[in-house]
Amino acid sequence: MHKIELVVRVLEHGEAVAGYARDLELPFVPTAGMRFMQGSSTTVWETRNGTLYPKVEQVIYDLDEEKIVCLFTVEERLAASFWTELKLHVAGTICAEMRYFEGE
Repeated sequence: MHKIELVVRVLEHGEAVAGYARDLELPFVPTAGMRFMQGSSTTVWETRNGTLYPKVEQVIYDLDEEKIVCLFTVEERLAASFWTELKLHVAGTICAEMRYFEGE
């Protein structure tokens, strides 16, 4: 099993306005372009306006945390209880999960 963290940023007008994360253990290593879906009764990507279908845009291996991080960017806030909402700024610094998007 592989330690995986899914990290989502919500962009509005090119600026990150929200973020979400979820830790998983999976029997495979995800790749860029892959989609994550959940059964038909609920959706991982539910928003107030419907459902999104984002692809993994980038896969990073965090050497310090010994985990694989999958990055997603969406343009709407998520409503599904699957996610933990991130505090983007804590004590004047950007949250750790949003640092994975640096250097793009």
